[in-house]
This record gives sequence, C-alpha cells and structure tokens, in this order.
Amino acid sequence: MSHLKIETDERGCRTLWLDRPAKRNALDEALLSDLLNAAVAARTTPGLRLVVLRSTSSMFCAGADLNDWADVTPFNAQRLSLLGARAFRELADLPVPLVVVVEGAALGGGFELALAGDIRIATTQARFGFPEARLGNTPAWGGVPRLAKLAGTGTMFDVLLTGDPIDGERAERLGIVQRLCAPEDLETRLNALIDSLLACDTTTQGFIKAMFGNPDALIAAQEAALAGFTATREEASARKQAFLASRRKS
Repeated sequence: MSHLKIETDERGCRTLWLDRPAKRNALDEALLSDLLNAAVAARTTPGLRLVVLRSTSSMFCAGADLNDWADVTPFNAQRLSLLGARAFRELADLPVPLVVVVEGAALGGGFELALAGDIRIATTQARFGFPEARLGNTPAWGGVPRLAKLAGTGTMFDVLLTGDPIDGERAERLGIVQRLCAPEDLETRLNALIDSLLACDTTTQGFIKAMFGNPDALIAAQEAALAGFTATREEASARKQAFLASRRKS
C-alpha cells in the first residue's frame, strides 16, 4: 500500500501527503519510488499549476528508514542514494512551484526533502537537522548543496558536524524557511500563499525556476523556448511542408 496520498483540486493545485505516521514518515525505498513517480506524473499533468508537499501527521519526516540502511551492502547503499537523489531532483525541477509544509521535525533525508521545495512554510514547532554524523554516514540526496546555497557554508558545517537541530525561528532567520507561523495559523497562511502563487502566470513561474534554479533546467528551458520560436515561423512551416511534399512524390 502506498504511503503517499495524492489530491488535486479544480484549481490545478496538487497536494502530496506523506502518510506513514507509524514510521514517522521514514523514507524507505517504496516511499522514495512513490515520490519519484509522483514528480514525473506531475510534470506531464495538463493544467497542473502548483504542488504542495506535506504530512498527514504532526511529523514531517524523520529521514531515511534505518531498516534499509542498518545492514546495507555497498551496492544497495549506492542504489538507494541514487534513487533518493533522483526523486528529490525531479521534485525540485518541477516546472510549477513546489511548496513544502513542515510541521514537527524534518531530519536527515526529511530535511533534504524539504530543501527540494521552492518555498517552505513551517510552524514554530518545526525542527530541521542532519543527524547523519551521529549515525556514521553522510547525507546523499542533494540537500547539502541546497542548504549551502540557502544559508551558507558556515551553517552547513554547523548542522552537519554537530548534528544539532535548528528550530523554526532560527531556520527563518537563516532563509531556510520563508514563512513561519503559529500552528493554529498554518492553514490560513498556507491558503494565502497558495492564492498568491495561483494568481501568477504558471509559464512565467516555470521560466523563473529555470532561470535561477538548476543550470541544466535553464539550458533545457532555453532550448525549448528557442525550438518553440523557430518551429512556429512561417519559413519553418513552409520548409517542412515542402519536405513532406517531396517525400510523397518519391
């Protein structure tokens, strides 16, 4: 049974709900695969304008499922690392805004998942951290460079080398959280944020993400825009029609 619930409303807003409360939404191989598949599906869904990622419980995500990692072979460790990195990259590179809602803790891989979003809204009870050094391993799902880009290398080393979590207020000061609110205000603040995002042009938002996000995504967006421009010119249409006509004669 999938532990990722998906809901889409009439406005084109899709919510991905982490729904593994008994395991504190720990990211096992199945849940990572679900996130990857959800990101790929979102990219090809007509009319989709926004994706929200949140939890059905008061815990956002405790990180990687240690049952997958406690006695792992080098081959499986690499495979799981690549799977998580790809899933989070697909989410980060969505052509529509990705809002991550953090209630409770986002630790380890859960912190990396939160960092894949464009905008993070969190409650004052939220905590963020990388406890990996205390467990004898390092993060592997793309969150470390994203954290360094947001908050600087000093914060990155502080969090990684100590394993100490960051509370919601400090996370906001560091730029990790863009909108912080009391738990009782979360739904109101989230709905206001969604309304603001839906008031904007989706195509423009996609180009903004491409311009200032992943350099590879920028190249792809530039190529797509150039191809769209050149292919719709009268000259291009005439040349293609002439080529097809010549093929029909031969």
